[in-house]
Amino acid sequence: MHAQVTFAEVESTGSPTRPLEFPPPNVARGVRVQALVIDLERGVRDVWPNVIHREDLLSGEKEVQAYFPNKRLQDAIYGSVWAAVVLHRHHGPAADDAARAAGLEPGSPQAPIVWETTNMIVAIKMVDWSRVHRMRGRQLEDPVKEVAALQLIGADHPHVLGSIDVMQDENYLYSVMPYCRDGDLFGIVVKHAEEAGGERGMSEPVARYWFRQILWGLHRLQELGICHRDLSLENILVDVEHCLVIDMGMCLRVPYNSATSRGSVTDARRGSSRRLMKPQGVCGKHNYMSPEVFENTKPFDGFAIDLWAAGSILYIMLTGFPAYDQASRADQRFDLIINGKLMRQLKEWQIILSPEAGDLLQNMFQLDCRDRLTLAEIMSHPWVVNGEVQGPPPQEPMPF
Repeated sequence: MHAQVTFAEVESTGSPTRPLEFPPPNVARGVRVQALVIDLERGVRDVWPNVIHREDLLSGEKEVQAYFPNKRLQDAIYGSVWAAVVLHRHHGPAADDAARAAGLEPGSPQAPIVWETTNMIVAIKMVDWSRVHRMRGRQLEDPVKEVAALQLIGADHPHVLGSIDVMQDENYLYSVMPYCRDGDLFGIVVKHAEEAGGERGMSEPVARYWFRQILWGLHRLQELGICHRDLSLENILVDVEHCLVIDMGMCLRVPYNSATSRGSVTDARRGSSRRLMKPQGVCGKHNYMSPEVFENTKPFDGFAIDLWAAGSILYIMLTGFPAYDQASRADQRFDLIINGKLMRQLKEWQIILSPEAGDLLQNMFQLDCRDRLTLAEIMSHPWVVNGEVQGPPPQEPMPF
């Protein structure tokens, strides 16, 4: 139902309001310690630094786990993102030896925990609290809200990156998420553009393969009443043959009319119809930003701005370059697109797309949100539904 509602219908449900707050995140107390680890791959035991786990681990638990960050993946606004090996508790001679070395009997609840490696990898976003406090009020991205959103999303959807575990200590917030081995979708587009000699982006079958998954990711966010607000190729990670929407630091929780309390608002699960939101500032990347966010003067539909960004993503996937520099009539390319001349412009540049692709893009790039396609209309569009689909080639198993 949420995917079918038009802007005009949303506009008629009530006056614009502020976005809802997310539920407070559930954050465990964490510790970062030196620990004895059995490396099953190399058959050795050693003390590893910076092993992260919950402080309240019970020695009698069977499924306790820890994380060893071993590869810095990228910097983030408030810290960094790391790949980490998942560690499980070891039960065996090494654990008995550690107990005796501590002057305790093997199996004692007070004995030091010994870990062993697994072949599982996760990603950990480490948010530096000092950086958060120093930059407070200067960034729209909110790391605590992102954790709350990730926990609301969960970690069970194939096309939206959710939360596995969240911990904090005096220095850092540790957000544990699934690991995606193949970087972001922007890098995949660049690779295809290079293979085409810089003349275009992906073929339509390849773009269709990834775009369908992006739409299913947006479908999940809409089900939960979440507006991403910063959707881009850089914020879609690829893991072999799947892509996942990531980075919820600027997301908003969309308000809905309460089904039980007239005049009040609630969340998507308990609400009847969503509401427009009051302007929330200019945010996101200019190449993906919708005109209503760039203008930042009128109420907006959170779902409509994400669908505009999805159109920008598809445009770049098919052409290899952005549709515009900024969503303003002062930008000549933007002005041509919103006046219905998208395909004519591309033809002049000798970039030929199928009529179906052009129709989809043109109707996603409608200046008036009343004319812009809904998610349901996009998902049922002939270009999305029909035609060949080409996924990525098979890959070698990831080395541990």
